[in-house]
Amino acid sequence: MDVVKLGKKIRDERKKLLLKQGDISGDEFSKGYISLIEKGKINPSLKALDFIAKKLNKPLVYFLDDDYKDKAELIDEINTYKKVLKSVIEGRKSLDSGNLTEAISYYQKALELNVDEYTLNIISFYLGRTYIKTEDYKSALDSLNKCLNYFSQNSLHEILVEIYYNIGLCHEKLQIPDTSLIFYLKAIDEFEKSSIINYEVKCKILYSIGDLYNKLGELIKSRDYYLNCLNYATMTNTVDYIAKCNNGLGLISYKLKEYNDALNYIRKSLVISKALNIKGDIASEYNLLGFVYTDLKKYDIAKRYFLKSYAMYKDLGNKTGMACNLTELGRIEFYLENYDKALEHINSSMNILKELNAEEEIGRLYTLLGTIHLKLKDFKQSASELNKSLEILKKLGLKRELSDAYKALGNLYISIGKPDLASENFNKSIELLCDYYK
Repeated sequence: MDVVKLGKKIRDERKKLLLKQGDISGDEFSKGYISLIEKGKINPSLKALDFIAKKLNKPLVYFLDDDYKDKAELIDEINTYKKVLKSVIEGRKSLDSGNLTEAISYYQKALELNVDEYTLNIISFYLGRTYIKTEDYKSALDSLNKCLNYFSQNSLHEILVEIYYNIGLCHEKLQIPDTSLIFYLKAIDEFEKSSIINYEVKCKILYSIGDLYNKLGELIKSRDYYLNCLNYATMTNTVDYIAKCNNGLGLISYKLKEYNDALNYIRKSLVISKALNIKGDIASEYNLLGFVYTDLKKYDIAKRYFLKSYAMYKDLGNKTGMACNLTELGRIEFYLENYDKALEHINSSMNILKELNAEEEIGRLYTLLGTIHLKLKDFKQSASELNKSLEILKKLGLKRELSDAYKALGNLYISIGKPDLASENFNKSIELLCDYYK
């Protein structure tokens, strides 16, 4: 032990017992000698240390071993860890039973106890993942960021993979895609450094990166990651992700207007999803088939798929999926110039989206509503809806969707005989579109 630390330890123990230096000195070891030891000026002999230890009612090892704990301290520590373990176990039970609020409470109690750094940081990690399940992404980020530094400094790659992935997920849910992408890429980098043999984890990260690039409009990069994930999932027989990647590739092919490829990928995905009876994925694939057949102007087939998808999402209680299908059914009726039916579907979708506070989709829907009312020559209603669309989409920074809204507003101004305002809005639409495709 360091002589300064040793001296301090002796002094602290002496003061606890309300003893003076003279009280622990003797014939062989003077008060001055004790003082020098306590000040860390000299290193006492083993004989002297044994003498002092007996005076202080401590075993010799107490002063020789930095990590020594006496029986009472060990009992206290064991009891503390028992409390931590109990809280973590109860938290896990609550989590498994779906009582997320109770699980969070147990984890928070465990964090209040005085235990080692590793244990506290692991609990913070558990707490962060639980907050994600409650969709409280800001609280999840607080917990995950608290433990990130510790695991990063200690190069614990296996845990870092999950931390980076979950931080990326939180940022994606909070609509901060650029930051989300940074953490997803860090997650896959940590996975490659680690010794993890968990095929699903790697597939999950690769798929999430592909999905995010898709949302960012970087379709080629998205396709590359979906293909990478598909190849890995096929090699490792991770069946769920074979279906998901085929679905993702179907969506990318659809966006790239490669319709035959899109149909092939989606049908492959649908076969797997049906075999595994994954109803959410089946509903998604029906929905995507509806999009493809809409572009191919095969509206009757498209409507059948959207209705199938809507029915499945309704059974699953998935309101977002229900709203999406209602919107597309409304869009088809708009193309067919059945404006009353179009409004019926789209207003039903809008009611659901407002309930969900889904601003992005609400912004898009106002553009469509404004366009329909323009066709009906209800110019006042059209202007109101298009301006609501602009307000929402500007706030969210959605350039492609904002371009569509300005274009629709330009068409409105043409219809009411204001060519200068129309030209101004068309130019804004073109500028945003050019910026989006940079």
